[in-house]
Amino acid sequence: MKKLCMVLSLAGVMAAPNLFAGFDGTIVLTQNAYSYGNGGQFTAVSSGLGTFQTFCIEYTEEYQPGSQYDYYENSGAVAGGSGAYATDPHTGLPMDNISIGTAWLYSQFRAGTLANYFNANQQLNAGNLQDAIWYLENETSTLAFNGADGTYYYDLAKQYAGAGNLTDAQVAADSDGAYGVIALNLYSTVKVGDNLPVTINGTTYYASQDQLAIVPEPTTMIAAALLLLPFGASTLRILRRNRMA
Repeated sequence: MKKLCMVLSLAGVMAAPNLFAGFDGTIVLTQNAYSYGNGGQFTAVSSGLGTFQTFCIEYTEEYQPGSQYDYYENSGAVAGGSGAYATDPHTGLPMDNISIGTAWLYSQFRAGTLANYFNANQQLNAGNLQDAIWYLENETSTLAFNGADGTYYYDLAKQYAGAGNLTDAQVAADSDGAYGVIALNLYSTVKVGDNLPVTINGTTYYASQDQLAIVPEPTTMIAAALLLLPFGASTLRILRRNRMA
C-alpha cells in the first residue's frame, strides 16, 4: 500500500502543472542559422519539453517569432490545411494526424542520425526536410514547394519508416504515436495573419503554427518528478537502505 501511495504521489506531482494551466505548457519559437525561408528548422524553448529543434507541420497558419504561445500536446495538426481525418478533443475542429513518414524523419533528426542532414549544407537540408514534412502532411502538392526539394527525405521515409519499403499511401498513413513524435498545437490570444479564432475555456485564442516534438520516456518523467519533491532521489535511496537495515 505504501508503494502505491508513493506512485500516486508522483503522478500527482507530474499532473500538478496541467491542473492549473489548462494548456500543457508554453513555448517560444525563433529562427536560427539553419532556418530555410519561412520554414524550419526552428529553436523551441518550452516550459514542458525543454529546448529543442523543430519543424512546422502546417503551411497556412502563421506565428510571430519570439512571442510566447500556449500549447496542447496532440496526435496531429489542428485546422491547418487539407488531410483532416480526425477530431481535435480540445476544440472539436478537424485534425490531421502526424504521418508515419513525418514521425520517422523527425525522430531521426532529433537523434542526430538523419542521413545527409548534419553537414555543411544544413540550411538547404532543413528546407528539403521541411518540404518533405509539408508534403507528407498534405499541406502542399509538390515536394519542391518553398524553393527546396524534399524528394530525398521523402524517399528515405518510404524506405525506412515503419516496416519499410512503403507505398505513397502507407508513408502518409497515421503514425499512431510511433517514435514518440507528437504535435504541439499552438494558441495565442493575439491574432497573426489569418489564423483561425477558437474558443477554449471561454477565451478566444487563435490557432497558430503547429510544431513537431517528442515526448520524453516514462523513466525520464519519473526522474523529473522526483526532483520536484522536497527530497531528491538520493534521499529516497538512503531512506530505503535505513528501513532495510
